[in-house]
Amino acid sequence: MNTSAARVEVIIPTYNQADFLREALQSVVAQTFREWKVTVVNNLSTDHTHAVVAEFSAHPIRIIDFANHGVIAAARNRALREASAPYVAFLDSDDWWYPLKLARC
Repeated sequence: MNTSAARVEVIIPTYNQADFLREALQSVVAQTFREWKVTVVNNLSTDHTHAVVAEFSAHPIRIIDFANHGVIAAARNRALREASAPYVAFLDSDDWWYPLKLARC
C-alpha cells in the first residue's frame, strides 16, 4: 500500500511491551480496512521493541524513538505532529483490535 494514500494513521505508544506490541500490530495487520499506516512511538524501551517492529517490515509501520518520561500524552502528541492521514486512531501497545475495528469507524 502507498503510505501517502493511507486514510487512517494508527498511533501506538509503547514502553517495554514488546510481546504485547506484537499482538497489537498483528491486530492492525488483520484489519479488513486496508488504508492505514502505523506509527509506533517508543519511549526508549530496553526490551526487543525494535525487533518486533522489524518483523512487520512488509507493512506501512514505522517507529519513532522519543523520551516521553512516562507521559503517554506526550508520545501521542509527538506522533500527531507528524501524522499525515486525515484520520487518527489510538491503540495502546498492550491492547488489540477485532478485524472490523477500522471498517466500522
